[in-house]
Amino acid sequence: MPKLSPAVFLPLWDRALDPDIEIGIAVKFTGIERGNFLSNYIYKARDTAPDPSIYSGLIVFQPGGDHTDELWICKREVELGSDA
Repeated sequence: MPKLSPAVFLPLWDRALDPDIEIGIAVKFTGIERGNFLSNYIYKARDTAPDPSIYSGLIVFQPGGDHTDELWICKREVELGSDA
């Protein structure tokens, strides 16, 4: 089986950047170690973008607790409404 191109994961960055997404997205995965997924696919996907700087307002992190099978791509700054 050929190795996946990291570019196939670029839509995850685009989805997290979407203005309709308030804070960010969680990516749940199986079959690969989270650290490998992060370094081999997520960051390299961003680097394949025509202009990777458009994603500078996003951060990627690995949550703990019950979410060790997830990776989150979230906005660096979020303004919450007064009812938050």
